[in-house]
Amino acid sequence: MRVFLFLPSSAISFLLFVIFLCLFGSSSCYNHEKDESEIRHPEWWVCNEDEDDEDKVPKDKCIITKCDFGKLRFHVTDHQQCLNAEVCPKSEKNIVDFKATDNKEGYWVLTPNFYGRVTLEKFPKTLPLIKHKYNDKEGGMPAEFLEELLAIDDHKGAILIISTGLEEHLGVSQKLRDALKNKLKEGDIQGYKERNTYQAIKLHNRYVKEGKKVFTFIYISS
Repeated sequence: MRVFLFLPSSAISFLLFVIFLCLFGSSSCYNHEKDESEIRHPEWWVCNEDEDDEDKVPKDKCIITKCDFGKLRFHVTDHQQCLNAEVCPKSEKNIVDFKATDNKEGYWVLTPNFYGRVTLEKFPKTLPLIKHKYNDKEGGMPAEFLEELLAIDDHKGAILIISTGLEEHLGVSQKLRDALKNKLKEGDIQGYKERNTYQAIKLHNRYVKEGKKVFTFIYISS
């Protein structure tokens, strides 16, 4: 304690603060070593509530099992093909376990016969026009997205699910909403849903298990 007498009050305050952190926030005082399995499979949001064991996921269903910021894990079926051969994520035992390196890798689409990221190869009009403004008539997903999404797979009778981000920061443009309404009115699609990413994933899983034809857009960022 005598040492403290020769220190300025600001230094004493700082030392006391450091001691407090070490006592009540021990993680700040040492680097916690994580085992390999924890690094590869962190605690993501479990989106498939009624299946605790991934081995029980139906092999003929494209089911999303986990999701978090920049991370996505889902099962692909034997007849699903990757949209982008050059940037196709590797799958092991029909499981795709993906971790994004930047926001541009956060846009995904799943259809009955295809899966993959939204890239310039398949979405040349959409990608440059995406604006992250929630509830903005000029922001969100552009109307061009619908045309390019429906061109991927046979969409007759499909339900479209569009996620607006984990924290709903993406949104859907008014022009896209109008285009969706027109497609529904014309009978080209069976329906469409706008949800945040967690809700969109749960809805996707439910519809897929019910045997419905689903086109799902998943955004794995905020």
